[in-house]
Amino acid sequence: MNTLQVTAIVKDVIVHYALPFTFVSVTSSDRRWDIVVRTESGKTIPLSVADGRPHYVRETIQEKLEAER
Repeated sequence: MNTLQVTAIVKDVIVHYALPFTFVSVTSSDRRWDIVVRTESGKTIPLSVADGRPHYVRETIQEKLEAER
């Protein structure tokens, strides 16, 4: 996976589940993705997701974002 693919997954999860977040950034580091989203009130939320198959990454992002809702 690359940065553009992870960005697309994060944005798609936010839209698909109507989550109250805005995508800010994604960077890769040592076999994981570091993702930052912003809440409607402006608070930034960092998420760290292990690199893997797209389905796993999407599922993990969804679970973490729903937990922050």
